[in-house]
Amino acid sequence: MKTKVIVFIGSFLTVFAENKTETFIVKGGNCDECKIHIEKAALSVPGVSIVDWDRESKDLQVVFDDTKTDVDTIQKAIAKRGNDTPNHKANEEAYNELPPCCKYE
Repeated sequence: MKTKVIVFIGSFLTVFAENKTETFIVKGGNCDECKIHIEKAALSVPGVSIVDWDRESKDLQVVFDDTKTDVDTIQKAIAKRGNDTPNHKANEEAYNELPPCCKYE
C-alpha cells in the first residue's frame, strides 16, 4: 500500500503599519506645563506613539500609525483640550480651562 503525503505551503500576506511623521504648529505658552498638556492631548489619540512640542517654535512633531489615525484627528484632540492648531481652533470653554501660564494670544 502506497501512502501519499501532501504538503501544503501557504503564503501569508502580512501588512505592516506605516509610521508617519508630521509637524505642525500648536499654540501655547512657554512653560513645562504647556508642553506636558499639549503632548498628553496628542498621545491620547490611538495610534500616536511619539510627540515632541517645542516651546520656542510651537512646532509639534508627532509620529503615528496612519492606519489608525491621521493629522486631522490629532489636531481635533489637541483643540478639544484648549490649544489651537492649524485646522482646528479650541473653543472658549476649553481655552479658559488652561492654566494661566498656558494661555496665549
